[in-house]
Amino acid sequence: MSGQPELMNGAVEGEAKEEPVRTLDADFAKYAASGAYHWREVGSHWIHHHAFTAERYRRTLAVLGPLDGQRVLDYGCGDGALLGQICRAVGTTGEAHGLDVSADALRLARHMLNQHRLTATLHEQPGELEDNHFDAIVCAEVIEHVHQVGELLGHLHRCLKPGGTAVVTTPIRLTERPEDPNHVQEWFPGEFATLLKAGPLELLDHQEIIPVAAVEAYFWRPPLFLRVPVFRLLCNLLSIYGRVNALSWLKVRPRLFMTQLAVLRKGPADASAATAEAP
Repeated sequence: MSGQPELMNGAVEGEAKEEPVRTLDADFAKYAASGAYHWREVGSHWIHHHAFTAERYRRTLAVLGPLDGQRVLDYGCGDGALLGQICRAVGTTGEAHGLDVSADALRLARHMLNQHRLTATLHEQPGELEDNHFDAIVCAEVIEHVHQVGELLGHLHRCLKPGGTAVVTTPIRLTERPEDPNHVQEWFPGEFATLLKAGPLELLDHQEIIPVAAVEAYFWRPPLFLRVPVFRLLCNLLSIYGRVNALSWLKVRPRLFMTQLAVLRKGPADASAATAEAP
């Protein structure tokens, strides 16, 4: 692949071009290799289910509260697995939108949504999104892939209604350099909070979720059990049938976490600014 592909393409010829957000992996290779793997991770198969992907999705939607009848955007929707849950949450009176530049991702999202009889509007570039349009935006595990983080946060601000809420999740930095070669950067929790506070949205809440110990145990294959991933099976069964994270269920209080979740709001002061700018 030559050069650095863009997360968001420019506007079509003849329209105003919005500055692109650049990333390492717009043509995210996992989709070509593995298909709609996020749908499998939140499905009901005992092995293919991924308890912590499912937990991250649950936490992301839970902080938004009831979404029935609202307009919600999944910014960087990938194969549409989280978008599918958003479709169900907004119901028939709401609108679900997904944005991604990967042709493979949008093709898979469109196919899987149709297969599950879910309706969403899919977008290839941010210029297609209206200003002050969405009640809520989720940006799940996307921000670590981009070079121009400030421009991504600017996109969220532009598209949110005044008073609207955005939820951003990203891995917590645990190593000197990101272990995932597709990640441009990762942040310690304090660094990430500082970054968000300097942006255009108000930081309402910042949580650390998904214990590191749980993930280590999740992939453990003990010789005593013939290298069968017994903890993974336990976690998956609890996630599928109980909709809970295993360590939360066991009342463990870990000190080190894998993922951070931030809740942001477009302030009411932006309402008067939006009105003043309107023709």
